[in-house]
Amino acid sequence: MPTSTGMQPEAQTSAVQNTESKEITRLRKAVARLQKLALKYRQSEVVQKALFKISELASSVQNMQDFYASVHAIIGELMDARNFYICLYDQAKDTVQFVYFVDEYDDFPALEQVIPAEVLGQGLTGYVMRTGKPFLYDIEVFERLKERGEIRDLGSPPVDWLGVPLRSNGQVVGAMVVQSYSEQIRYTEQDQELLLFVSQHIVNALDRVRQREYMQAEIARQTAKLRQINDDLINEISVRERAEKLTSVLFAISEITNTSESMQTFYEQLYRQIGMLINNDNFFVALINQDRGVLEFPYSVDAYDGNLQRERKLAKGMTEYVIRHAQPVFIDRAKYQQLVQAGEVEDAVSYYGTHPTQWLGSPLVVEDEVIGVLSVQTYVNDITYKQDDLELLNFVSQHVAVAIERRRNADEVKRVNAYLERKVAERTEELVSEIERRKKVEEKLFYDAHHDALTGLPNRSMFTERLQQTLKHKKRFPHHNFAVLFVDLDRFKNINDTLGHSAGDEFLLEASRRIGECIRDNDTVARLGGDEFVILLDMIRHIDDARDVASRIIEKMRLPFVFGESEHYSGASVGIAECKSRNDSAERLLRDADAAMYQAKSMGRGRYVVFDESIHQDLVASLHRETELRHAQFDQDFVLQQFTLADLRDNTEVARELQLRWQRDDSLLPADRFNAVADKTGMTLALDHWMLKRCCAILQAEDQPLPIYVGLSSKHLYKLADVKVLIDIITNSGVAPESLILEFSETELNDNSKRQLSCLRQLAELGVGLALNEFGRSAGALQFILNYPFTHVKLDPRFVADIATSQRAQVMVRNVVHLCRDLAIEIAAAGVDNHDQLQALIHNGVNIGQGQLFGEPQQVKSPFNAQPTSKSATRA
Repeated sequence: MPTSTGMQPEAQTSAVQNTESKEITRLRKAVARLQKLALKYRQSEVVQKALFKISELASSVQNMQDFYASVHAIIGELMDARNFYICLYDQAKDTVQFVYFVDEYDDFPALEQVIPAEVLGQGLTGYVMRTGKPFLYDIEVFERLKERGEIRDLGSPPVDWLGVPLRSNGQVVGAMVVQSYSEQIRYTEQDQELLLFVSQHIVNALDRVRQREYMQAEIARQTAKLRQINDDLINEISVRERAEKLTSVLFAISEITNTSESMQTFYEQLYRQIGMLINNDNFFVALINQDRGVLEFPYSVDAYDGNLQRERKLAKGMTEYVIRHAQPVFIDRAKYQQLVQAGEVEDAVSYYGTHPTQWLGSPLVVEDEVIGVLSVQTYVNDITYKQDDLELLNFVSQHVAVAIERRRNADEVKRVNAYLERKVAERTEELVSEIERRKKVEEKLFYDAHHDALTGLPNRSMFTERLQQTLKHKKRFPHHNFAVLFVDLDRFKNINDTLGHSAGDEFLLEASRRIGECIRDNDTVARLGGDEFVILLDMIRHIDDARDVASRIIEKMRLPFVFGESEHYSGASVGIAECKSRNDSAERLLRDADAAMYQAKSMGRGRYVVFDESIHQDLVASLHRETELRHAQFDQDFVLQQFTLADLRDNTEVARELQLRWQRDDSLLPADRFNAVADKTGMTLALDHWMLKRCCAILQAEDQPLPIYVGLSSKHLYKLADVKVLIDIITNSGVAPESLILEFSETELNDNSKRQLSCLRQLAELGVGLALNEFGRSAGALQFILNYPFTHVKLDPRFVADIATSQRAQVMVRNVVHLCRDLAIEIAAAGVDNHDQLQALIHNGVNIGQGQLFGEPQQVKSPFNAQPTSKSATRA
């Protein structure tokens, strides 16, 4: 029957069963998720413990092998790692080293074995390091890589293989690999992710261990260094203490020489002072009395012989041995027997006293004459002397000899003092007059030091002092104005060269007189030198006052100068600088006045210019040129031009010279236009390095290159380190050294420089040619080709210019050609501009030339675009 709910009992039971079944299914799924979550948590816990152990390794492991073994054990807890290795890559050497290796089949490589990266790069390990990506072994992928030639089999083939790169700071520094030779042990992508994740922590720990080992090594090195320094300090302190003690004794000996009441007191105090340095229980001083032929013993102390003789006749004892040889002597028993057998000393007799076991004697020498002997001796084996004691005794004896001589001469000094007192009185009167004379001389010297010798005007030193005083006055009284005038006389050199120096001196005297007429008494005019004068106009109301003075000077200098019966005309250019600030300096005022004067000369002479901002801008512009050079980019702003060196007989090209040009706007500046600025900015060597690298690259790019002449600054020849840079550039480029000929200007060389000679010899040993450029420009040209290792000589263009018209020039060239041929030096001529010069050179034996006759220079294109030496490194 139906229930109250309207359902049959069977239907109700079925519904309950369905509900229970759904609940059971839901619970089973929940249990499965919980089991997976628990497994994931257990795996995470294992990984965390592994990472914690790796972190602990960095601080607990003692050496790298223990570290690698511990890493192996930790990896083994995460996956099967019975076959495991770590290799590290050295990027600088491009090598790989297996620092840890465990394998069931392959032999373990030696830890110190280093494998070239290109060899290992053909295997799976090299593939991982090359690509920087992990690799899980897949037979199909492996075969494809082998077919493409990216890898090949190295070592025993594994069943499964998993490798991950080790990265540090974004760079691959090695690889970590596990592999299996069993089908039961395979690796999954989860293992790959886990190994890759752990590898970064291993690298961090590895870096920390390496850093710790480095710090420990550095600490050990610094500790050893400090220990050595400490030992050196202890030795130095010991030496200083001994030196201080010796100095103290010598000072005391010097004091007792002057303070002792008698010679006996002097000897007693001398005995005590020497006892502070050396054992002197048995001690004596012996002096020679040549008149009586005896040895006198004014002082002696002896522990064994109580009744010592005060004197004895000269004989052949040890004391006389020292006197004869005038050298300090250390005599022990063996040495004594040798001297006896040699007849140098007599065997012991009664008047020599008890024979000692050791005896030290040092001569007392005054003015190269032996006056006696200072001696110590010992009779027992408990007390011994060393060679250092003899040296010490000898050092002291030199001062003792002087002290004894001073005491012996005391009476003579007293007598001389009395004589001197009388003479002093006589001399005092003479000194009074001498002092007066010297005062006058000093006044004259002071005057000469502050005045020009020719004109009597103040010189630069005195003018600068007065200008600085005026500036100080300006600071106290800002409303007091003053100006500086810089005067340059026109055509002085012509007058001096034409009429002679005496007329030039008269001209300067007259010019200084005229300038003096144009200023006030409180103004200062000074001559700086040559034809340059400066004027300090003090207490002016307006700059127009300075203009008026400048105008008067110019008018005065336009008047004729009369020398004998002839008239000569000069003029003056004047620069004016006004003091506008209480913080102005003497240097600025003189500089500005000088700049204004040069502005006046450039505008046509015979005028004055007041320094203003425009002149300052011109000065700034010159500084800008220097700045432009500092910021010039080598490959963008500098180019090379090629000049042909041809055989004069058939016009065939035999070599070429590359010269540097600075490209500014549309013009090319030759090196002599910016060499001075390059020297000032310190860029000369860097420019030469750049040019040499370009030349080497050109030679390297050509199949059969002609030799290249490269002009270099002699600054490279001041330091061996600079020469080494040149050698390294040539060596690293791979070009044949003999294809380069390095030119050095004759005017820059010093014929007495051993350093330049040494540097040139190093370059010659490399095999490059060495050319003496601009030969004939200076007076010492022959010294360079005779004494320096030059293989080439290039005649200066000014030497060549007259060869077609001057017989003397041809004779000179012939002699130079013969000399160079005898010395196996190749000679060339620069500046061959016409056929007459060419024929004259061939006639006189010169077969190689360079000049306009062989065409215009060609700009050289760079075979590479790499930037050479960086600018920052250039100026460092």
